[in-house]
Amino acid sequence: MSVTSAATRPVFRLKLAVAWGTFYFVRLCERLLPKSVLSLLLWPPAAAYDLMQVRQRKPVTCWRRFPESWRPKPWRFFLWQSLGLYHSQLFYMWPDRLCSASWLRRCRLEGGSDLIGLREGDRGVVLASLHFGPFEILPYWLRAHGIVATSVRTSPPDSLRSLTNYQYTLSPPADVPVFLMAEDLTPMPRFSHVRKVLGPGRRLLVMIDPARGLQVDVPFEDRVFRMATGAIRLAAMADAELIPCLITETATWKFAIHFGTSVPRRYLGNSPDMQAIGAHLLKEFSKVITRYPEQCKMRLLSAMSPLPVNGVSDLCAVAHAAESR
Repeated sequence: MSVTSAATRPVFRLKLAVAWGTFYFVRLCERLLPKSVLSLLLWPPAAAYDLMQVRQRKPVTCWRRFPESWRPKPWRFFLWQSLGLYHSQLFYMWPDRLCSASWLRRCRLEGGSDLIGLREGDRGVVLASLHFGPFEILPYWLRAHGIVATSVRTSPPDSLRSLTNYQYTLSPPADVPVFLMAEDLTPMPRFSHVRKVLGPGRRLLVMIDPARGLQVDVPFEDRVFRMATGAIRLAAMADAELIPCLITETATWKFAIHFGTSVPRRYLGNSPDMQAIGAHLLKEFSKVITRYPEQCKMRLLSAMSPLPVNGVSDLCAVAHAAESR
């Protein structure tokens, strides 16, 4: 064991040194170069990384999982999945710079302007989102616009933990963490802990398509969407608003953050109506996804499966009842 660790230690240090060096070099380029030049220079390494990852993304399998109304043209989907993903995520290297006017002009808000600012008297907000578009940089853009949100995510790899922890400190305000580890909320936390992370004026960004935790099957068109219920239960426990939120890349390094209609309060409570809430969220998400379907990520599409042959009528009846409320 000691021989193995001694042999891998230099490799670990080399990877960490390369990561830190790349991080600081890109940050320097962002300050010195025009944005169009910086974007052009970063395309080749970003495209190379995408091509190395394309086999893991299984674009052919993912494309078949689309519901009929979401299905993009094949060439657009495969081009985005093989060349367009990583380039749109690079903003995590300079989150502290996104507050500048020149960067803010590149990201617009659609709805949700009342979320700007951190007001102690406000009810807490859970922003329900999906693995869609450049979701990795959504927390940074929200904070740049004054929507101080903490995102729930899994812990980063040990080899990059020091770098990622430093990145988090770059996104103001420093006294509100950018991320909360999902492990800290598993199993569901006590009421006092929820109130602390999601009290008045707090915003928590939670993905609803991970394959972990308690889940519920929500019929949607010719598919069943497997929805994680963590965001719903957190909102119910903290008496918070539950609002759908997605980010899209509308052009090269130009983005839009879309806020849907909040889930009606009558669906939330001590016993949330999971089917009605799921139907509402998917309906709001669909308004955005049908405009940019090629930006669906593998994890989102993996949460969908065809309606089962047995029980199709029952599932459809549940979906119809939820949508009619």
